[in-house]
Amino acid sequence: MNIIHRGAVFAVLLALFGVAMGYAQTVQDYIESGIEQGGQGRVKEAIDAFSKALMLDPGNARAYYNRGLAKSLGGDISGAITDYTKALKIDPSLLGAYNNRGFARAALGDFKGAVEDISSAISLDPTIPEFYNNRGTARSGLGDYKGAIADYTRAIELNPRLAGAYNNRGLARSMAGDLQGAIRDYTLALERDQRYDAAWYNRGNALVVSGDFRGAIADYDKALILNSRLVEAYNNRAYARAALGDFKGAVTDMTSVISVLPDNAEAYYNRGMAKKKLGDSAGAKEDFKKAADLGDSLSVKILQETAP
Repeated sequence: MNIIHRGAVFAVLLALFGVAMGYAQTVQDYIESGIEQGGQGRVKEAIDAFSKALMLDPGNARAYYNRGLAKSLGGDISGAITDYTKALKIDPSLLGAYNNRGFARAALGDFKGAVEDISSAISLDPTIPEFYNNRGTARSGLGDYKGAIADYTRAIELNPRLAGAYNNRGLARSMAGDLQGAIRDYTLALERDQRYDAAWYNRGNALVVSGDFRGAIADYDKALILNSRLVEAYNNRAYARAALGDFKGAVTDMTSVISVLPDNAEAYYNRGMAKKKLGDSAGAKEDFKKAADLGDSLSVKILQETAP
């Protein structure tokens, strides 16, 4: 059963920029309306308002920037990048546009472009810890864990209360092979935010790798109390429970995974293995058959070996 590390989350500057006085009142009205609509989650209406502002003032950098934010929130990542780029051509001092374009590029897998953009934001203002945190995440995406750790450390130096930077540094250290350093960082993140479900989950994963299955189960329990939809935590808690011989608990957890991911072949295979350990041959066979129907080759082999 694979141990899954949940990806770290970027901190995005979502504060919408206002406009300077002196523009036509109608342009300002549209931008303010877009900000209000976006704040209430009405993304389409926000985009429409910013587009109307741009029809009246095509050189308004903040209207492009805000429309980029709205497009990003609506899932149009490529459109957001286009708008951030237009904003920066008009006003290269919009450091938030560099940061958010970097976030958008990372979301599309362009981690190199993300590092370049966030580095530009840092060059404009090297005192914002979230920028270093974001660049660290982009560097992790490139496999540059040493550079990522350095960025997270700088973010922590600027803001020792930034729980996300500790969590993300823990992920980078784990990927770099420093398991104990990762556990220490997750613990530091949790000291700053006890409701940080990802940190509980990530520490649980690290504890599993270190062989502390009971500690891992306790951490997965906390993560699931905070976020019952964290399906990976059910999956990995099942692994830890099975390692301790609690196959009944493993079956319960894998059933929770299947309730969310009914077409996950690995989940049926894992539940089948746990049922087999409990002596439930009929239930195990049923799960192996379902997993085989979904394309799991191990289940096909088991069924062939047990066929009369």
